[in-house]
Amino acid sequence: MIRYVFGLVLLFAVKGTFAQHVADSFQHAESAGYSMQVLDKQYKSAVGAGDVVFKGDEKLLISAYTAMLYDLNKYLNQNNFRWNSQVRIFNRVYFETDGSISYYLVNLKPTGLDEEKQKAFLSLLSSFIQHYKINITANSKFAQCSPVIYEDVIKS
Repeated sequence: MIRYVFGLVLLFAVKGTFAQHVADSFQHAESAGYSMQVLDKQYKSAVGAGDVVFKGDEKLLISAYTAMLYDLNKYLNQNNFRWNSQVRIFNRVYFETDGSISYYLVNLKPTGLDEEKQKAFLSLLSSFIQHYKINITANSKFAQCSPVIYEDVIKS
């Protein structure tokens, strides 16, 4: 029994030590147990009303967040991903205090992208967030959401 309890404690300690980097759709995240409702309890809102992380520094966050979105779209295009038209996607991104991305959730349902294009996008998004850090840090974990219109930066 003591070994079992020790094993569980060790498992949770190790899991908490290494940050996850998960890119997923809203729809799958819900069924996988890391929905926005669950994550929003662990990550404070970056901006907005109430108790937010960047109160008074909203412009700094918006600048860093916009740069991240640009870097992502450029990364997608450099890896031969083409939108072929403008595509509007709603994002909810969960950041660690050092700016690394733990969860990048997207609502792909209303986009009209076929399943193959969705899988390719999520795969590249997952690759992008493994080492990317937004150019801002905070005293607590934070989340930011927004609609984004993606389009090709590199023309075919």
